[in-house]
Amino acid sequence: MDEKFIEISNLYKTFYNKKQRIEVLKGIDLSVEKGEIYGIVGFSGAGKSTLVRCINRLEEPDSGIVKIGDQEITALGKAALNEQRRKIGMIFQQFNLFDSMTVEKNIAYPLKLTGVTGKEADVRVEEMLNLVGLTEKKNAYPGELSGGQKQRVGIARALANRPDVLLSDEATSALDPQTTLSVLDLLKEINQKLGLTIILITHELEVIKYTCHRMAVMEDGKLLEQGLVKDIFSNPQCETARNFIRVYNQFRNDYQTEEMK
Repeated sequence: MDEKFIEISNLYKTFYNKKQRIEVLKGIDLSVEKGEIYGIVGFSGAGKSTLVRCINRLEEPDSGIVKIGDQEITALGKAALNEQRRKIGMIFQQFNLFDSMTVEKNIAYPLKLTGVTGKEADVRVEEMLNLVGLTEKKNAYPGELSGGQKQRVGIARALANRPDVLLSDEATSALDPQTTLSVLDLLKEINQKLGLTIILITHELEVIKYTCHRMAVMEDGKLLEQGLVKDIFSNPQCETARNFIRVYNQFRNDYQTEEMK
């Protein structure tokens, strides 16, 4: 993996609230290689969710460039952007499923939007159900599922249009540790099977350690540190990274102590 696939250059984003100007992204530069799982960690309010939403232009950046492959996302008109978004799947913390639709229909929904119907859609939905291990739940409704199962449906729906990129915005934050582990294992499996490029946004350092190849540490709209996960864990350069690792190590020590009782 040494092919730059996602390139973000000099990205800025500002929000305005009650005459207050809030700079959320302050000149972000980032590159992600094709087929890797890249983690971005930061405390609440760091700007990481805004950053990931600028990649598919759910949020419009003020300035800067986002490229995926040979497409400059920030230069596309509405029709071309909608076409490109088919290649960018996204999963969320709150699942965002339609409660009135079965699992099967939730997964089929983005296919319908892009004109994939009939037998082709049925085959695609079956593929996704198999991939996430929920074939037996196809006729269930979201209210009948556990949190982990709901997130698996969310992943299946995000992959239904066979995207090149999967954006994960705090997708495990609402899950218990064991369920988080199973969802992360699924993401790793999908990454290997499909060669999918994944950007994983989280405030949980253990998620990064378990899942990602490389990572960035974000605070106050800036990327303070980037590199291999093992390098940042062994020798963090910025105070934010050191704080994260201190908390991570304390958590591990407390957990191991509790296990030994």
